[in-house]
Amino acid sequence: MILFRSSSTACIAIGLACHLICAPAASAQTFVELGGGWTYLAPAPAGESYSRGFNIRASVGRQIAPHFRWRIDAFRSEFDATRQYYPPCPPPGCTHLYYETRSVSVTGLTANGLVNVDPRGVVYVTGGAGLYAADATSSELHLGVSAGAGIAVPLGARLRAVVEGRWHGLLGATDGPPWLVPITVGLRF
Repeated sequence: MILFRSSSTACIAIGLACHLICAPAASAQTFVELGGGWTYLAPAPAGESYSRGFNIRASVGRQIAPHFRWRIDAFRSEFDATRQYYPPCPPPGCTHLYYETRSVSVTGLTANGLVNVDPRGVVYVTGGAGLYAADATSSELHLGVSAGAGIAVPLGARLRAVVEGRWHGLLGATDGPPWLVPITVGLRF
């Protein structure tokens, strides 16, 4: 189910990108970002642990004003969750812990505003809201909010190298972590 949703999310992001890029009047103000990186997670519940994971992100956006842009992000973060347990068996045997590790993911589709901090547009802050699916075993969607900052270094007329850190907080109880911080490195063109 998550695979279907993440494929749908990617198709929506690609469709929006094609629609905005193909519009002749808007193409100079439209941008696309592709990136990936590491993910840091909230502490796991007692008896569990999360590994640092990785993330990928595809974004499409548009310049609205000289210092303001909006952007739609489709992203996925994957990591391992390890749970410790004692197997059920009669005493005095089975006194050591066993560990079960499973792969967990958080997939999201968010709408964000980006505001330049400096006049050149190199440093920016971002914030937004969206829908998140936390874990492959859950079919529930959660609302969430995000906030972060980034640096976009010009490499050419329209090409920029981007480094961004953003906190995502999932609202309500989830099967995965209640918050995560993807650190993404990528290109904006």
